[in-house]
Amino acid sequence: MFTKLSKCPFKQPIIKVWGKSYQTLRKSCDMNLEYEYSGHCELSPPWNRTMLKIKSHVEKKTVFEYNFVLLNFYESGHAKIGAHKDDEPSLDQSVDIATLSFGACRHMIFSKKGCKSVRQALEAGSLLLMHDQKEWTHAIPPQPCVEEPRISLTIRRVWSSLQQSLDEMERDYSIPPCKRLRRE
Repeated sequence: MFTKLSKCPFKQPIIKVWGKSYQTLRKSCDMNLEYEYSGHCELSPPWNRTMLKIKSHVEKKTVFEYNFVLLNFYESGHAKIGAHKDDEPSLDQSVDIATLSFGACRHMIFSKKGCKSVRQALEAGSLLLMHDQKEWTHAIPPQPCVEEPRISLTIRRVWSSLQQSLDEMERDYSIPPCKRLRRE
């Protein structure tokens, strides 16, 4: 599976954090929707057969329905992602984010103000569900002793244009524009 996933069109995006642009230390690729995070947005390809099988498997395990996947490729333990929240307005916060890991074991650190940080090993084949993206941050810290690559799939539910429009009318306030579903 790792070999199949490693053939995805990974790129090293430039993101904006607090107004400054940075090139990430990991590569990423997304499928099925346009999705914006940290000022980075690009048109993504539709689900391929491999991703549809993985999505179906994860949906059966989690009882959630998903419509987007962000793949992250960490070439070694030097690649990392700093503490952050996946709290973009286009994410459906009622649906847990599923993280599926392949390749090298890496650690994820969860932090919340006033609480002790929690370290979780993400082993190959592990499935982690994340919720409460409003108060908790998570990070993949550098682990220089790890020489093997890792691929993570973060499978999410993103609001469709129609759903956002209906919600906007119902709540009677404006929300940021959503991203459209890819047509197959």
